[in-house]
Amino acid sequence: MALSWRRVFCRRFAKTLLLRNLAAAPVPPPAPGPPKSEAPKVYRQRLLDGGEEVLTEAEKQEKDEIIKDLTRRLSGPLADEDGNVPTGEDRPIAIEVDGPSHFYANSKRYTAYTKLKHRLLTRMGYKVLHVPYYEWRSLRGAVEREDYMRKKLQEEPTEWLDPEDEKYYMQGPEEDEEEFSVKPEAPAEDTRKPDPSWPSTPQPPPRPQKTEQAAPETSQTPGPPPPPAMPPKGPAPPQPRPRAQSPPGPPPAPPKPSSEPFPPFPNPPRKT
Repeated sequence: MALSWRRVFCRRFAKTLLLRNLAAAPVPPPAPGPPKSEAPKVYRQRLLDGGEEVLTEAEKQEKDEIIKDLTRRLSGPLADEDGNVPTGEDRPIAIEVDGPSHFYANSKRYTAYTKLKHRLLTRMGYKVLHVPYYEWRSLRGAVEREDYMRKKLQEEPTEWLDPEDEKYYMQGPEEDEEEFSVKPEAPAEDTRKPDPSWPSTPQPPPRPQKTEQAAPETSQTPGPPPPPAMPPKGPAPPQPRPRAQSPPGPPPAPPKPSSEPFPPFPNPPRKT
């Protein structure tokens, strides 16, 4: 009994010692496997028409470069590499003398072409000043014109040449106004009922239809041949005699040229 107990104790002790050694030993790292493929980065952007634009990283970078290049080209000669134009006091001054062609006929309202030109020059970084022809003509003398130009140079014009355009594009509709869009509408159907008191328009009589009559069928059997033509009885009618042709005569002489260029006109009768 004592021997068996010792054997069991030694076995358990050896098993416990083996488990401790295995737990203290470092675990080897896992073998490296194939690299995991990462999903490509995608950029999503909502468009104005309600659609969605999906671009990869390469397409997004190409689009940004195109927009930057177009912005630099369209910004004008005053823009830097990033497309930024001068603002504030750094803007160069551009003076435009507005003649009668810059206004509508018999009015002092600028034309749409002039207002668009003003907006483009302002967006390019210029300080655009306008000198209308009717204001310049009202000035008398060099002193008044010099004072007028000094006051004009102190102005700070905005992008909008007409305040009504700024109100239309920048401000929303007022409370008593409603936005509307001009869209083609289908013509409304006429739902009016005819008045029974009015006489109805009589319908025209139907046109008679022409019927084609079939030609009677003829028999295919040939008939008797026609009788031969008989010569006329009696003497033959007299034939007309040919007329004798006269020999051709000499050609007519050409008219003699007159010494006078025009024939003389008769003198009108005098009143007594």
